[in-house]
Amino acid sequence: MQDTEVVDLFFEYWKAQDVEMAMSLATEDVVYNLYLSDAAVPHGGETRGREKCRDVLYMVLADFDYLEYQPTIVGQEADAVRAQVRFRYHHRRTGGELSGTKRMVFTIRDGLIAQVDEYHDAGLVEAFMRLTQQREASNEVREPPSLPSSRTPATCAPQKSEKGH
Repeated sequence: MQDTEVVDLFFEYWKAQDVEMAMSLATEDVVYNLYLSDAAVPHGGETRGREKCRDVLYMVLADFDYLEYQPTIVGQEADAVRAQVRFRYHHRRTGGELSGTKRMVFTIRDGLIAQVDEYHDAGLVEAFMRLTQQREASNEVREPPSLPSSRTPATCAPQKSEKGH
């Protein structure tokens, strides 16, 4: 399987919210770098190892519904596959919505994901999370809906850029 196909498949699994299948594409020692303050985002910073990364992905799904998730692979250079993702998330406890784009860089080793570097507009996400924390602290929350046992994939499949990389 080509490196871009591994990333495409990861996106398909993640959009279907199938954490186990998404993590089956990762090395045992995978590193996930979420370049956000861990003070604002509990899973910000660096996470090492497949089990810990799995826990982080489940944490994300417990906090957010994905209303839109549209990844586009924009290029590949050596073992790095670069993607841009347009997203719109719904915070389950407060009802707040966060939307924007993020950049992701996947490092592939022996056909598996060895590292993911995820870049957001840090100011936007951290301000949203501070507001969310404030709402939770003042009990401006609602009972989150339960996670369905099976989910349909989000709006669109990953797309290749016009350059075909």
